[in-house]
Amino acid sequence: MSVEFLRQIAATPLPQSFNAARDVDAIRILRQAGLVLALVDEPPERGARVLAITEKGNRELLRYHYPEASKKRGTARNSWFQIAAERAREAIRSAGRNDDR
Repeated sequence: MSVEFLRQIAATPLPQSFNAARDVDAIRILRQAGLVLALVDEPPERGARVLAITEKGNRELLRYHYPEASKKRGTARNSWFQIAAERAREAIRSAGRNDDR
C-alpha cells in the first residue's frame, strides 16, 4: 500500500478517475485495505474511480503526517486541526523555555 499515493488522492477533488495500470493496481490495494471507496475496472476505460477516502484512510494519513500524535493519544479521536494545535502549543512552550536561558 502506498501512503504517498493515498496522499495524492486526498489532494485531488473526489470523485477522481484513474486510467494508468499502475494507478489502478494501487487503488485496488488501497480499496482492499479499506482506505478508499472505489470502483475498479469501470467500463469503458477499464480504469478506477475513487469516490471517497474512508475514516480509516484519514487516520492513516494523520498517522503518516503526525506520527507523534498516535503515541500520545489515539489519533482516531483527534482531527488534523487538534493535532496541529497541540504541536503549536508544544512549540510555543519549548520556545518559552529557550527564552528563559
